[in-house]
Amino acid sequence: MTRHYSVLGVGLGPFNLSAAALLAPHSQSMSSLFVEQKPRFAWHPGLLLDDAKMQTSYLKDMVTAVDPTSPYTFINYLVKTKKFYPFTARGEQTISRLEFSDYMAWVAHQLPNTQFDTPVLNITPYDSGFAVNTPHGQLTCDHLIVGTGTQPFMPDCATSFVGEQVFHASELALRQPDLIGKKVAIIGGGQTGADVFQHVFDGEFGKVAHVDWVSRRPNLQGLDENPFTDQYFMPDYAEQFHSLDPKVKHTQLTQQKLASDGITDDCLQGLYQRLYHDKYVRRSPLWWRLLPGQMLTGMQSHQAGYQLTTTATLTGDTATIDADVVILCTGFSRALPQCLNTLSDHLVLDDQGRPNVNTHYRVKMREGCSQALYMMNVGTHCHGIIEPQLSLAAWRAATIINAISGTPVYDIAHHHGLLDWTLAASTTPEVQKVAGW
Repeated sequence: MTRHYSVLGVGLGPFNLSAAALLAPHSQSMSSLFVEQKPRFAWHPGLLLDDAKMQTSYLKDMVTAVDPTSPYTFINYLVKTKKFYPFTARGEQTISRLEFSDYMAWVAHQLPNTQFDTPVLNITPYDSGFAVNTPHGQLTCDHLIVGTGTQPFMPDCATSFVGEQVFHASELALRQPDLIGKKVAIIGGGQTGADVFQHVFDGEFGKVAHVDWVSRRPNLQGLDENPFTDQYFMPDYAEQFHSLDPKVKHTQLTQQKLASDGITDDCLQGLYQRLYHDKYVRRSPLWWRLLPGQMLTGMQSHQAGYQLTTTATLTGDTATIDADVVILCTGFSRALPQCLNTLSDHLVLDDQGRPNVNTHYRVKMREGCSQALYMMNVGTHCHGIIEPQLSLAAWRAATIINAISGTPVYDIAHHHGLLDWTLAASTTPEVQKVAGW
């Protein structure tokens, strides 16, 4: 039996979860269903380490930015789970990834338009929309939203060794490896690398013999959290970024890296205090090293484990590191999900295989294809550093819903931030003088 919906979502990560929550109250005008292959909601469960903190405010949840009266806000989650007052007494601005994940699962499993344990086999054009084939039957829709997430990135030199002792950090909390007496190498200098090093240093998985933290970054670089940097995560900047020349976009993304890909100040302070106490107060024998400015350029196995080759970014000198366990904190890559392979001939892709996504997150289709396909978290090259971040999740979902509806279901008009990213042609010299330009 075929079921038809106005909107069908594939994947239930945070971004599609936001769309599902915002569509749920409008089932009469826009029927919707969001399917997920996992049996339950899971948000990078292997990275849900005890001390891992969010880099985004809990107010930037699935719905609050566009619908603060929704029953699916983080504040309502606190009330309904009977922990509002204990939460407000914490005295902290940030929350743990564990708690935010629990909030999202709370939303996902009470929504009327989510369906788990439903893998998608393929997607094909169907009339003016799409047919989504699953083991449980066919689903058809007028509009399709794909939000299947990213895939762990593995360095080329390490891929052939991936297994029990060489694995991506996204599996760490699920594996709970026994590291007692092991030599451990951690590869990658971002927030995940810092979180993993902290847990290994603290003996979360047993007391290690030695741990090396290798990063090609020039130092342990902090997240740029100043309030003006936060202006990058405003709707007006995202809208203006989309219209920039591709070369300018690339330059801007490079310059803005630490706005979204640095280590939080709290984490750096905690790490420094641990290391200072261990080295200068306890005077422990050397059992850890921080190795910035080193690229992993080679890897081979031997009887005792693995030998890693690193190359210094400043000098080009090479060195070797011995390890029993290698944890790859090397981030994630974006690629078209396999379920879209049957649509590949209908999509307009750039020279790197990336879809062209318009301001409303609709994917450009080849001439003659009028189907409405929207994609989440594939357009950093189109929308900038906000694309993989939770900051504008609700705004983006509302943008898509308004585009699908053709009417403003949600009011997403916004005040501009404090910075004028482009000088409007109407700005007069007198105004410029007053502004101190």
